[in-house]
Amino acid sequence: MTEILGYVSEAFGTLASIETWMWILIGTFLGILVGAIPGFTSSMACGILLPVTFALTPINALVFLISVFIATIFGGSITAILLNTPGAPESSASTFDGYQMTLKGKGCEALGIAFCSSAIGGLISYMIMLFAMVPIARMAVKIGPTEMFLIALMGVSILAVLASGADVPKTLLSGFIGLLIGTIGMTPTGEWRATFGSIYLAEGVQVVPAIIGFFALSEVFGMVGKDFIVKQEVQTKTSVRAILKGFKTALRYPRTLITGAVMGTGIGAIPAAGGTIAAFTSYGVAKKSSRHGREFGTGFPEGIVAPESANNACTGGALMTTLALGVPGSSTCAILLGALTIQGLTPGPTLVRDQMPMVYVLIVAAILSQVVMLLMAVGAGFGLTKLLNIPTKILAPCIMVFCIAGSFSCRNAMFDVYLMFGFGIIGFIMKQFNFSLPAVVLGIVLGSIADNQLIRSYQLFGSGMLKAFFMRPISLILVVIIIFSVIWPYVSPLFRKKRSE
Repeated sequence: MTEILGYVSEAFGTLASIETWMWILIGTFLGILVGAIPGFTSSMACGILLPVTFALTPINALVFLISVFIATIFGGSITAILLNTPGAPESSASTFDGYQMTLKGKGCEALGIAFCSSAIGGLISYMIMLFAMVPIARMAVKIGPTEMFLIALMGVSILAVLASGADVPKTLLSGFIGLLIGTIGMTPTGEWRATFGSIYLAEGVQVVPAIIGFFALSEVFGMVGKDFIVKQEVQTKTSVRAILKGFKTALRYPRTLITGAVMGTGIGAIPAAGGTIAAFTSYGVAKKSSRHGREFGTGFPEGIVAPESANNACTGGALMTTLALGVPGSSTCAILLGALTIQGLTPGPTLVRDQMPMVYVLIVAAILSQVVMLLMAVGAGFGLTKLLNIPTKILAPCIMVFCIAGSFSCRNAMFDVYLMFGFGIIGFIMKQFNFSLPAVVLGIVLGSIADNQLIRSYQLFGSGMLKAFFMRPISLILVVIIIFSVIWPYVSPLFRKKRSE
């Protein structure tokens, strides 16, 4: 403990440099700006800005890229809440209740809830990172294909939680469609599945065009015939006071904040799991455990707290795996690995052993960037809320331009733009018949993971694959969690009935 506190004290001394603070501010500003643009992910931002770091010192270079990485997710929630258009995939789950609050004229308060939840989730994540980086990273390396398949399966079990009553069959069907779409592409065995001979589908359906199409473009189509996104009688008033009120609202759900942060950190530590899965999982768990679960999806504040605390905390878990093991926790962390190598550093156990002071400088810098982001996000939210006062005949074409640019920039291919338009049309039709767009998107995200990891499990264990699911400790825990999550909704009413008696 004394040694850790010594490293932290030394890190604050190193970060007292004005130049270092300048790069934190620049990285945070660019991250929020890029995150608010649909389709421009943190990996794109870090990839584009990587050459900027060549002439910087190792600390300034890494602090800059980490600030961009964290702030992108922060910025993605702004357009997700105001326009139902997630700026980043990790912000998709925030549309469920965030956009509903905007439609009620509470857009500023919803932004405040998101900002506060993200900041607290990130702070908890990095505090965990301070004291538990090495043990958690060692546990993450034990995650194999069976565990990854079960994690994806656990995400699928959330689909039923996202709906209630008569909508459950439609939600499950939507998720099943998403899973099928997610299995398109080249399998680990080298076979091409449902690609129709297109090389663009060999890597599978890209998540970014799918998210933009289902969420953003379908919403643009829905703007036809409307003068404004929000009715004039319930127009959101641009107010810093309302954003600060959202801060107080978020603090009313401490259990959800802590649960989301811990869950996000754990999922983030698993290579390739990502903030999208963390956000959906946290949302599902919160809806199951909350006394107000039936109000989720109607503009209930806790429905914003859960995903926002988890998706930002996921960055801490991903950085733990990246720094301690040299295994990228996400595509953005793969770019950070490249930055470390460019600076002459070797990521992995040797970095933690030989460069511990620098590791703690990066952790403390990430903590400080959360504070900077909170201040900048308030200003960004205050300014961007005015978008709701722009007539849809002007706003819709502008959003469509960003949708096209975001989809194209994914791989610099017009195919992804056509794919985005196709998903947009399908999404608009599905919305008319009350099918679940979030379930489709979650299915697409999890489909390729589940499919690939199941194949790898069979390659590794052969006929003993089923036995491996119950003999490996982490796999067994995940199996129990999945069974519990399926059974609990049917058992919990019985407990409540007994308590009432």
